[in-house]
Amino acid sequence: MKKNKLIKSGFALCLLAVLATPMSCRKVLDSEYRSELTPDYFSTPTGLEAGVTASYAVSRYFWGSEGFAYTACSGTDEVNKGGDGNDNFFLYNILPTDGSIQSIWNNSYLAINNLNGVLQYGPNASIDAARKTVLLGEAHFLRAFYYFLLVQNFGDVPLNLTFIQEPSTSATRQPIGQVYDAIVQDLIDASAMLPAISGSPASPVKGRATKAAALHLLAKVYLTRGWSTAAKADDFSKAYTTANELITNRATYGLDLEQDFANVYRDGNEYGKESIFVMDRNTDPLFSESGYNNTTAADGNKENRSNHYWVCFYTLTRNVNAGIAGTTASTQQVVTRDLANGRPFRRFRPTNYTYNVFSNRDNDSRYDKTFQKIWLYNRPTSGAQGQDANNNPITITVQRGNPLTNYTWVKGVDTALWMPGVEVTEAQRRASKAVIVAPSEYTTEWFPTMVKHLDPTRQHFNDPSDRPIILFRLADTYLLAAEAAFKDNRPGDAATMINAVRQRAAYRSTNTPAQNATAVTAVTITGATVTLDYILDERTRELYGEYNRWYDLVRTKSLLARVQSYNSISAAGIRPFHVLRPIPQSQIDLVTTGPRFPQNDGY
Repeated sequence: MKKNKLIKSGFALCLLAVLATPMSCRKVLDSEYRSELTPDYFSTPTGLEAGVTASYAVSRYFWGSEGFAYTACSGTDEVNKGGDGNDNFFLYNILPTDGSIQSIWNNSYLAINNLNGVLQYGPNASIDAARKTVLLGEAHFLRAFYYFLLVQNFGDVPLNLTFIQEPSTSATRQPIGQVYDAIVQDLIDASAMLPAISGSPASPVKGRATKAAALHLLAKVYLTRGWSTAAKADDFSKAYTTANELITNRATYGLDLEQDFANVYRDGNEYGKESIFVMDRNTDPLFSESGYNNTTAADGNKENRSNHYWVCFYTLTRNVNAGIAGTTASTQQVVTRDLANGRPFRRFRPTNYTYNVFSNRDNDSRYDKTFQKIWLYNRPTSGAQGQDANNNPITITVQRGNPLTNYTWVKGVDTALWMPGVEVTEAQRRASKAVIVAPSEYTTEWFPTMVKHLDPTRQHFNDPSDRPIILFRLADTYLLAAEAAFKDNRPGDAATMINAVRQRAAYRSTNTPAQNATAVTAVTITGATVTLDYILDERTRELYGEYNRWYDLVRTKSLLARVQSYNSISAAGIRPFHVLRPIPQSQIDLVTTGPRFPQNDGY
């Protein structure tokens, strides 16, 4: 396989390491510059630490970047294109020259070669034995993590488990079965070497891999392989057993489901008790890898803009009398851009399937906690209570019959825009002080904002987010276990796992205990309810917008059927071969010795 030249790879490791760990790795650069990665460097304490740390930082090219978000969310049953952005992934017009696809390939292999060096030469490092064990365990986990990303996207891929020091112009692809075997072994090794919980002297930094992360990923790998052509007879059984081990012993790993679904993605709770593996971010402008220090093409796109992609164009002017008979149109901007409501990139908007799948909303709270429903009046004023420059109250005239009724919206108090998520009557519109946008009025610009990634604490409303991104969480472990049990012909166990997630979703802090108990009963299912479609629907209700969906549909062999059923925009372009991404053209062109590097079918 063609690899980056050593000078590029070496620079990348040192640069990524210093960005990820400000103090310790800064000293590495201050004391010694290395243009090459060599075995003797990996066998030093600083080289061992830097090699692992650099490989974590590579993930920032993916989660949070716009290109990777397209690859994970676009062209599925859940998401349509909003009013702006790239059409290619929605229309399945994806070319081998696409930069988002090339990024997954190039950056994953960059990290893998670093990790190969760590695993090959790191055991010789003169470092505390407990710390060395943890670092090598993290390297096993991360190598599996990146190879799993590659095999899900591209199928057969080159498999290298030793450190490459010299560039090569030849390459071959290994069957996915061999790649899966290597991934599984890495995760078995990682689960034996990693601590149960970060924070111990040997693993003091949050955001690092733990045994729980290795078990979660191992369960998902078994499950994914079980669906594939490389399946082994006991894959689904192993997936269930591995996930159930994590669930049953969750207290040992410092894990549990949040009582309230709203707390899972609450700002500041990214390392909450439900989070298993988190891609760290921070607010330090020097080391956050955001726009502050990410200004050259060589740096790549490592900003976390997840806070922008799902936000609707709430700042557009609107006829505030729409839907009310006998009124005169009054076009107003009712809300202006601010920190709380976010920057309206509107890359992704829900499909009708997504709106409809959040059923039983009286008892299941997840729709209300996934989508924004109200926007407070926030027009720029010179006074604290909504006065204009002359200290006169700002009013928007809304006709609610005869005589004309004038409402004065108080800044930061009154709801100016309301998306209730259901259709409303004309009488409800007349009675409401807010401008109502019902589902029948949703457009590519007007739709409910998905709130999981919003970041109201950044310095400016146009800034990217510095929030860490949750990659694995315990509710997903339950749903993976449910899918494995279903495939292993154990619908009762599948229902038990799904019910744990659904019963949590019934909780509302505003309910009485009796009301919550009634809601729990209403959302509880039996094994007879469990089908593959039900599991996928449940994954939407629980995990919408968490960058899993394309992978979920490909894994379960559901991509083509569900896109054709639920996404008319993407249905016209999708073909059976789109379950894999194209091999980057750059990879094919750089293989000049031996057989031509093969492209995936259809591209």
